[in-house]
Amino acid sequence: MPPRPPVPRRSLLFVPALALAACGPGDPAGPTVPPSPGAALAARRRALLAGDLDRAVAVVGPDEREALRRADATALAAGLDDWAVEGLPGAVESAGQGRGLLRVRVAGEARAVASGVVVRWDGALHLAADTPQPWDLSAPVTAQRVAGGVVLHVGDPSAVGREVADGLADATARVDAAWGTDWPRGTAVVVVPDAADVTRLAGTGGDVDAVAVGLDADLADGAPAGVRVVLSTERFTALSPLGRAVVLTHELVHVATRATPRPPGAVVPRWLTEGHADHVSRRGRDVSATALAAALLADPGRPQVPADADFTAADPGRVQIAYAAAWTLVTSAARAVGPLAGTPAVTALVRDVWTGTPLEAACSARLGRPFADVVATWRRDVATHLVGWVP
Repeated sequence: MPPRPPVPRRSLLFVPALALAACGPGDPAGPTVPPSPGAALAARRRALLAGDLDRAVAVVGPDEREALRRADATALAAGLDDWAVEGLPGAVESAGQGRGLLRVRVAGEARAVASGVVVRWDGALHLAADTPQPWDLSAPVTAQRVAGGVVLHVGDPSAVGREVADGLADATARVDAAWGTDWPRGTAVVVVPDAADVTRLAGTGGDVDAVAVGLDADLADGAPAGVRVVLSTERFTALSPLGRAVVLTHELVHVATRATPRPPGAVVPRWLTEGHADHVSRRGRDVSATALAAALLADPGRPQVPADADFTAADPGRVQIAYAAAWTLVTSAARAVGPLAGTPAVTALVRDVWTGTPLEAACSARLGRPFADVVATWRRDVATHLVGWVP
């Protein structure tokens, strides 16, 4: 997998700073808007999920209704299965503004995807959401339900999108084999025409083949919100079929990891999650280890454990080295000889750190040695140019 994808944390229904004016009791254009923000949001949810577009758009002003109606109609055609704002403080009622979570789910997704949303109320409802949804891109959205989840084709379905649909079950099974089945095994993969659309849906730029999006937050039921994968036909066409399969699996590893409850204050280094995702997605594949780590092997300096900032650096070369270092570090740990080795050991390490165990303690428990020894072995592996390695 090209060592590029960052992992941003956002996704939700987008209403671009709409001024949502109430319909008066005598307004013939639609039903009356309820007299409070909570009631208005609840009324919109009920109407939207019932397919009643007139009532779903009645909370917005006349100038915005047609645009929202088109987006709602596209969302429903794509299988919209849940839409709700939760966690709003009482300040919206008293002070007129508050921040909550907007959750959105389509049929085929096991968990709703969430993001922050600002709700303002001045006798009318105003919503400002972080990023758009697929149906806000002014193109048809076709839902293809498959084993492993659902593929949302934005625009005309492409050969790449159909390939993704065919490969989602295998990618899911590969994650199951490494992580187990205790994750939401129903993922929405959004296939958009070009990289600019990925940037819009993810709320981030950069040189990415695919990205996992969704806010790391707990929903009202106490479980983590879901994660959605977004990729572009433009970028995926440039990859080999094997490369596309690796990238898809990599992103699903992130979906599984982020489905695990993470306590406040848990420190999870980026190299660990990215290296583990690459390790799981590449293992057993017919690819050259030295080719995958070429950027690191060509770097004349002493290999360094990547900092989080290295993965989002402006310098593409620095990013490539970071991903290559992360993958080789995790894979080196998995290659150790003895009972505390292999993919199960490094997966357990990721689980422990994700759920709050300090890295040093997790290394001792899961790898049977301190982190300094893990790094020393990795540096020797890199110094010998990964002789004998197969992913």
